Amino acid sequence: MARPEFEPTALTRRDASGQIARQLREAITSGVWTPGERLPTEQELAETYDVARATAREALKLLSATGLVQSTRGGQGGTFVTVPDADEIANQLGDAIRLWFRVGNVTIHNVDEAREALETIIAGLAAQRRTEDDLKAIRLAVDAARDLEMEIEEWLDWDIAFHTAISRATKNPILELAMMAVHLIRPLTNKVFVEFLGRQEVLDQHIELAAAIEASDPERAREALRAHVRYLDEVRRDALAALAVEDVPLSDLPLRDSKKR
Repeated sequence: MARPEFEPTALTRRDASGQIARQLREAITSGVWTPGERLPTEQELAETYDVARATAREALKLLSATGLVQSTRGGQGGTFVTVPDADEIANQLGDAIRLWFRVGNVTIHNVDEAREALETIIAGLAAQRRTEDDLKAIRLAVDAARDLEMEIEEWLDWDIAFHTAISRATKNPILELAMMAVHLIRPLTNKVFVEFLGRQEVLDQHIELAAAIEASDPERAREALRAHVRYLDEVRRDALAALAVEDVPLSDLPLRDSKKR
């Protein structure tokens, strides 16, 4: 299959450097240039778009900020396509998702509904595909959460670490990415539930889910996840009843910083 060619489009009067950066970014993501290949130079871009070299330089700086390219100096230098670091991608995506949650019309029920649909599939796949390293990460989170007296925020972080380890065990990066969006907002939704949450009940449910995954039993894992979700649904309903509301927009919830694990 032939690779696409770079086809620059005419610029408008405003934000020329931003427009160039966006066109280059779209070209990279569509395969015009692949990792390790050099982009046109500042001078070449300036001539292509009929702009000052300083404008072309600013466009490359904007593109570099996305992590898609890296510039080097010297005779063999230039601006090269690179694969962004996984942590950098996660941080950038995380910031965008959090902002979207804060200004959008997403509610607690939306989060719970999406989580149930995704994690039911994830639990079954994790039971089929988990490795010993996956099991170690799952056990670590379970064992840490056995301390029911630790600070609740740390305990909830271990809860997220447990579910994150399970999503990684699917070996499906799309599912892992989808669950990351859910986990990014859970520190907010947990604020509504926390006073109604039974730590021992959650721990017991995690232990059963971990055992099902270790036993490579997909149906048992899915049922363990469903039981966990049913319990959390009861907790959610009790919490919302105490607030005398049917649902809560995420934009109404106060922020809480979550520790990274």
